[in-house]
Formats: sequence, C-alpha cells, structure tokens
Amino acid sequence: MNCKVTHEGFDVFDSIKTSAIRSGIKKKGDDLALIFFEKKATFASVFTTNKVKAHCVLYDEELCKTQEYIRSILINSGNANACNINGAQAIKEIIKELSREFNIGDNEVFIAQTGIIGEEFPTKKVTNALTKLKINLGKNSQILARAILTTDKNPKIISMECEYAGVIFHIGAVAKGAGMIQPNMATMLSFIATDLRLSKNSLKSALKEAVDKSFNRISVDGDMSTNDTVLLVSTNEIGELISEENEFYRYFVDKLTECCIYLAKEIIKDGEGATKFCEVLVFGANTDEDAQRIARSVANSQLVKTAIYGKDPNWGRIIAAVGYSGANMDVEKLEIKIGDITVFSWGKPQEFNKVALLEYMRENNSIKIYINLNIGGSNFNLYFSDLTNEYIKINAQYHT
Repeated sequence: MNCKVTHEGFDVFDSIKTSAIRSGIKKKGDDLALIFFEKKATFASVFTTNKVKAHCVLYDEELCKTQEYIRSILINSGNANACNINGAQAIKEIIKELSREFNIGDNEVFIAQTGIIGEEFPTKKVTNALTKLKINLGKNSQILARAILTTDKNPKIISMECEYAGVIFHIGAVAKGAGMIQPNMATMLSFIATDLRLSKNSLKSALKEAVDKSFNRISVDGDMSTNDTVLLVSTNEIGELISEENEFYRYFVDKLTECCIYLAKEIIKDGEGATKFCEVLVFGANTDEDAQRIARSVANSQLVKTAIYGKDPNWGRIIAAVGYSGANMDVEKLEIKIGDITVFSWGKPQEFNKVALLEYMRENNSIKIYINLNIGGSNFNLYFSDLTNEYIKINAQYHT
C-alpha cells in the first residue's frame, strides 16, 4: 500500500480540465475558475450550517438531492452572491449560458462562490467570460487554486497517487480559506476529485467522515460563512465499484482524510494575520461532546489566541476556557500542558521552568496545548491560529 503525495491538484487526472481567468469581479487578479469533467462525475457535498445561506449553496443543496452526476464546477471569488437582490436569477442565467457554451445539461453544473456578502452579483461579467474560460481549459490547477482565493495569501493544493491491492488511483484537491474560519465548516471552499469508482452514497459517507476529522476541526476567528462548501467527485475510471464494507473503501477514506487534514492545516497556517499554527488536544473527557466543547472553547478564546500571539504562557486563560465550556469536568483531576511542560495538574499549579516555556512560545511557530480531564475515555483535537493586529487590519478594510 503505497501513496505518493505531490501538489499537482487535478492535473493528475486525464479526464479533468481546469481554467481560470479574470472576469472583473475583483479589482485585480483572476476571479473566475472552472473544473470540467470530460465524462459524467458522481458527486457529494457538505455545506455551511449557517442558517443564512448564499444563493449558490441553496442551489447546490437542491442539485445534490436530485442529480446523480455533474460535468462542471464554476467558481468565482470576490462576490459571495448572498443576501443580495439578484442572486437566484444570476445563477439561472449563468447556468443557462454555461451549459450552452460547454454543451452540457443545465443540471450538470455545480456553482461555488466566495467574497463580499450583500452586493449585487455582476452576472454579465461572468457570462461574458465563459468563452474565454472554455478556450483556456487545460492542465493548470495552480492557476485555478489562486483564482478562488479572497484574503488568502497562498493557494492550497494537493494530490495523491495511491495503490491498494494492485489498483492505482488518485486524489486531487484545492481549497481556499483564511478568515471566518469556525468548526462545523469554515469560510472555505474545497474541491476534491478521485478516479476511484464509488457510488454517490459511498462518496457521501466518505466525505462526511473526512470532513468531520479535518475541516470541522479548525478555527481562525470563530466566525462562520454563508458559502462554505466541500465537494467530492469521482470520475469512476479506476477499479470495480467498492462497497463501504470493503477494506479498500476504508483505505480510500483514510487517504481522503489525510488529504483534507493537509488542506485544513494549510488554511490555519494561512489564517488572516496568523503567526502561529496551534493545536489543542483534549483527552479523558466523559463524552465525545464534552471533549469537543472544551477544544472549541479554548481554540475560540480571544484571550488564549492573543496570549499565544504575544508569546505569553498565560495558562490561566486556558483553564478559564475549559471551565466555561459547559463540559463536565473536575478541576481536581485536570491536567494542562503547553508543549511538553506541565503547568497545572490535579487541582494545583505546577512548578515549571518559566524560561523554557517562554522559549517554547517564542521560538516555535507551532504551539500545542494538552488538556487531560482524567474522567473518561473521549478525546478530540482541533487546529487553530493566534489572533493578531494584522487580523484586525485585514477585516477592518475588507469591504472598503
């Protein structure tokens, strides 16, 4: 069982073409992208849990209910197409023109959008750009990965070539996200493809498991977007149809999860203004829900995040976030470590080398916090970033 990781994205697939151009939605840079499947591709998706949803999410949710296959994914950055006056109509017009331009069914188009909420959608800018988008189709996943960015600094792209029982298959993916990142999806888009033959139900199950262990375990600022979407497609070119009881399926899910965790970590590393990549690991909770509550409470604490930015080992902020999380706990059994250094154990603060802890906070770009409740068998981990002056600057000026 071998797996080679590269950063070619969709370029590892012969039957997938991508394209990206500037349509004028954003003031500068490419802002319109297409992923095109030469044959029908099975698909499954998960979306934001925000009750305020962008028009593209509402459209895609219905598409997932009624459609087995898609042929294209159209993505734009710069305009979220949410809470505006022409969003639904814009999607209808775009799909009509795209299906005509590419000679596919209007029910074979998946739409993803990201950007500013509330602005009228510039439909004509998109429809006028479709011909150029078609002309530019080719092997250019790196350009695609850049075109879907908003406040991100870096593209997020990965590909895998894996082998199981003599069968070689591929996974390729891109993602965007840097702000409004919160567990239970984030302000992010991710598009993942495989050539392994899988049913729609198997894709759904695999994607849910992978997302729960990756994109649902990240936090930059505790905000949640209206547009969050993760899409998994299969071109069904490799192997026989795999059932969920098959060990091959388990291997695929493991590799899919690895792919998603990589992208999730890249989102945290690229978090708006972030200087530290952080992980909180909770052990010994009474229930899975309690483990999650504590991890999210710590990761979303502005006081914890700013302390990490300031390289200040103020563990009191951590224990306070554990206490107000609402999880079942006993402070007399609680243990907290920052890196390898125990700061609190079994109800008492511990003597520790303060110089060593300061050096750990100052010298490492990756910070780990360990919390052991010592009352049960449930664990949970979550990735998060620090909170900096640059984050405030970026978001104070995002709209203007």
